[in-house]
Amino acid sequence: MGTWPTSPCLEKGCSFCCRSTEMPLSSSDILRIATTTGQHPNHFSKEEEGIRILLNNPTTKACVFLDTDSEDPHAPGLCSIYENRPTGCRTYPLILNTDDEAFLDTLCPHREDFPEAPPELLEMLRNLDSELQGQS
Repeated sequence: MGTWPTSPCLEKGCSFCCRSTEMPLSSSDILRIATTTGQHPNHFSKEEEGIRILLNNPTTKACVFLDTDSEDPHAPGLCSIYENRPTGCRTYPLILNTDDEAFLDTLCPHREDFPEAPPELLEMLRNLDSELQGQS
């Protein structure tokens, strides 16, 4: 599965995008996470408008898989399922606008530090978007 060649997130200890997340999950994301964690999908996700999304920890307001004790959006944190993280997490901050054009999310504090997006990431993102549109 594709990924960014370098990650400013890891280099800078940033977990901003893991805070108050509404990350959609593909069926393969759900299966992979459930298999590797041994958790039922209802323990790490919920359904909204026909699409499953990651849950947030009510205390930290961060993704349930982010190892952090702080609700500060700029506090460091590490993904406890990094090797098995959802497709949307792998491609972020690359997102699609309403015309299906890819761009780097302006909410990402380190978007300027990312290299040019590899073509396989764009393909992953478009495949995820197609699958999610089929679910809703």
